[in-house]
Amino acid sequence: MDFLLLTFLATSCFLGKTTGEPQTKAGPSLVKASVGDDVLLKCTFTIDDGAAAADLSRLTVLWFHRGKQLAEFDNGVTVSKQGISLSQEELATGNASLLISKVATADSGKYRCYTVYMPEILIREVTLQVEDPSQPSEEDREDSLGYSDVLKELQQILRALEQLEAKLDGFVSSKTTPGCGSDAVTQQPSKL
Repeated sequence: MDFLLLTFLATSCFLGKTTGEPQTKAGPSLVKASVGDDVLLKCTFTIDDGAAAADLSRLTVLWFHRGKQLAEFDNGVTVSKQGISLSQEELATGNASLLISKVATADSGKYRCYTVYMPEILIREVTLQVEDPSQPSEEDREDSLGYSDVLKELQQILRALEQLEAKLDGFVSSKTTPGCGSDAVTQQPSKL
């Protein structure tokens, strides 16, 4: 959490206050589906400055499920699993929703949508519950996760955060604003 706070403060210092700050629109945080359904996990944002479309050069979207990155937009859409889609056309209108085709019980669980619209970072969490009476419940599967499974998921999250940090560092180093000293970036935030 300290990393995100430091990153946000550093980018705010270098970019100054923007007129268009995104805000998430809350949809249902629990989505229920049956095996084989197509499911849309909502993650939307609006830009307050009245722009007709989002500036996609300022936008990065990341979708995660159980610590694994499923989809990314960073000047183009990349998905890591068949049946997953993220629409670049919809992103321009503020819609970062994730479409999952023909869900299975393995698709159940928490999904996180990270929307980075410079300099703002927004996080949306949605839980998908896929029901199939012939399979054990999601709670039973989560209870059976071992230490090594949790460690693997944490390592994947760490790698994704390192990638995001590198992107933000590149963006921040390309911007300068008078009045922001170099120590504004190097200071570590105090622990609360």
